[in-house]
Amino acid sequence: MTAPGDGSFWAFTLALYGKPGVAAALIGLQDRLGLDVNMLLYCCWIAADGRLLSRDDLKAVEAVADPWQSEVVRPLRALRRRLKGGFGAIPPDRVEAYRKRVNELEIEGEHIVQNTMGQQVLGERQAGTGAAAMVAANLKAYLKLRHAPVEAREVTDLTTVVRACCPDDPSACFA
Repeated sequence: MTAPGDGSFWAFTLALYGKPGVAAALIGLQDRLGLDVNMLLYCCWIAADGRLLSRDDLKAVEAVADPWQSEVVRPLRALRRRLKGGFGAIPPDRVEAYRKRVNELEIEGEHIVQNTMGQQVLGERQAGTGAAAMVAANLKAYLKLRHAPVEAREVTDLTTVVRACCPDDPSACFA
C-alpha cells in the first residue's frame, strides 16, 4: 500500500481501483448501500499510514467531500448512467460520445474532491496493528457511521478491497 506521506490519494486510488475485482466491489457497495466510493478509498488510504479513523474523523472528511459529491459528482453519474444504452430518437453514436464526455467530467470531479480529501490526514496512529486489520477497522467505522448493513455480499466485496490493499497479508479479510 502507498501511505499518505509516500503518494497522493489519487495515485493510491488509481492503483487500488485497477486491481482485479476492486472497482466492481466498490461500485456494488455504493449502489447497494449508498456508500461513497471516495470515502471507502479514503479509509484504505489513511490506513496505509497506520491511522485509525474515529467517527469524528470520518465526519470531518465527509463534511469536506459531501457537498461536492452531492452537487456535482452524483448528478454527473446519474446523467452518465441515464444515457447508457441511448436516449430516445437521438442517434446512438451521438449519445455515446456525449456520455463519454460526461464520464470524463465525472472522473475529473472525483479527482478534485479527492485532492481536497487527501489534505485531511486524520486519524490516530496505531503501532503494532497490521495493515489489513487497520483497513478493515476503518471500513467498519465508515459502515457504522452510515448505518450500512453488512450481509454476505458486502463481506465479500469488503474482503476483496482489503485483500487488494494488503496482498501480502494472508489474514487480509473483512471479518
